[in-house]
Amino acid sequence: MGEAKRRKQDAFTPAQMARLEALVGEVYRRTRTGMAAAKAALDDAGRAAALVAIHAGTATQVGTLTDEFLATDPTGPAVRKSIACAKGCSFCCHANVEVTIIEAIAVAQRVATDPGLSESVLTIAPKVDGIPPWMRYDLRIPCPLLRDGACSIYDVRPRVCRAHVSYDVRLCEEVLTSGNSRSLAPMVTFGWPRTVSKAIGHGIVGALEHERVQSFTVEMTIAVETILRAPDSVARWLHGVSVFKPYGYASAERSSAPQREM
Repeated sequence: MGEAKRRKQDAFTPAQMARLEALVGEVYRRTRTGMAAAKAALDDAGRAAALVAIHAGTATQVGTLTDEFLATDPTGPAVRKSIACAKGCSFCCHANVEVTIIEAIAVAQRVATDPGLSESVLTIAPKVDGIPPWMRYDLRIPCPLLRDGACSIYDVRPRVCRAHVSYDVRLCEEVLTSGNSRSLAPMVTFGWPRTVSKAIGHGIVGALEHERVQSFTVEMTIAVETILRAPDSVARWLHGVSVFKPYGYASAERSSAPQREM
């Protein structure tokens, strides 16, 4: 389905729009408070705990507000029946994961406790650094945090993962297996969680800008690799040092793509 259909599905009521606007402010204040706590912490553990708490308190709002929407919006029952996502489905877990630096730090803290996950991140990161999202799908490079087809950090997964809610698993599979995903029509996903996630992101980025630290989004695997290789990178980032690489990719041609990774 095309962009006209996507826009129609993303048309929300004035009350819902007001809730999204309020959410931006709530997240902004929560992030500023958490950043103050992180900067005041006396050691790496305290800094990490304060930053992880920001993610824990904001990412779960995607699910909370989505459940609220499904329970109160007139379209809720029909939308709920249309959702195709289910445990064991991991077609979308081959995408670039664009996250805030706060989210990357929270994920890195969990990954650092598991040698297997750390090794997986360090192995996958060079393969995805700078490549476009469509190329990653076509090369079938999985998220390094997948285990047996499931997310190994489910409780701390990024917002974008929580917000990607598909209506057709066949289309998800086609994106991954077609070998030419860029040519496919845009996939329509459930608009409300996606929009909630964007509102939360605006609040976080706005707060980080006022904290005078790097505030742009990053690719999750690349940012986690940075933290794993240099554990002091979080403290340096809090002090305004440029540590992370902004999300982006080169204009790569398919003809120059490496062999497919399975």
